[in-house]
Amino acid sequence: MDDPEQQITDFLLPFSEEIRCFAQDLRTYLKEETKPAFELAGKSGQSFNIGYGFTTTSWDCFCAIIVYRKYINISFPSGAFVADPEGLLQGTGARVRHLKVKALKDVQTTAVNKLLSDARKNALFLVRGGEVQLDGIKTVIKTRKTKK
Repeated sequence: MDDPEQQITDFLLPFSEEIRCFAQDLRTYLKEETKPAFELAGKSGQSFNIGYGFTTTSWDCFCAIIVYRKYINISFPSGAFVADPEGLLQGTGARVRHLKVKALKDVQTTAVNKLLSDARKNALFLVRGGEVQLDGIKTVIKTRKTKK
């Protein structure tokens, strides 16, 4: 079994050094802000995603780092249901909203921390029993299933 940290480092290799460093900085910050949680990492189409949630199901994540070739977004898979009085979240879908970020300081704000907190509370409410039996962050590498 491979080391999850090394796998994430390997997944990020195709991206520029600037994007790789920014993604790792966001991981460090979000891991601290979201624990306890599962950290789910894996490729999805043209992006590399690192989600945080209370189950190992990707759609159960309350937030995710979406790494693209030239930029990074913070996705809120249920962002349409999160209070956003400052209008930071973008998107018009029925469920998903995202936050465009260019630097770590864009995330280290009271408004974004409130979004993270609200998204986390909403996700926790949906977990059976309302409790998470985790201590810290448990990283899980998700692989795409291939069709036979």
